[in-house]
Amino acid sequence: MKRLLYAVALSAAAMTSACDIAPPATPSTVAQTTILDEQVAITAELAYKAARLAAETATDAGLVKGRRATSIAAADNRAHRAVQAVRAAYRTGNATSYATAATEAQNAVTALLSAIKGE
Repeated sequence: MKRLLYAVALSAAAMTSACDIAPPATPSTVAQTTILDEQVAITAELAYKAARLAAETATDAGLVKGRRATSIAAADNRAHRAVQAVRAAYRTGNATSYATAATEAQNAVTALLSAIKGE
């Protein structure tokens, strides 16, 4: 009976040592990552607001009409949705979706600026 208990204890010890348990991140690492994530979200918001202001200014100045206005409106809608996706991904804390959303927001704002320039 003692041999059986000893064998079970050894196999349990072997199984736990085979598991690769990573130590938790240090508080400073977590804080730095959080600050960077916040800065990316703020940058996406501000870039969108600046592009939106440029679109409104061009429209108010009478430089945007017809097909170009439609193109700008579509690009603005895409950029707005992309910024909302960044917000949602930040709230959920999903790193993969957050990185994808941030890249999409950058591309959408760039497309909005290109539409404003008429490119």
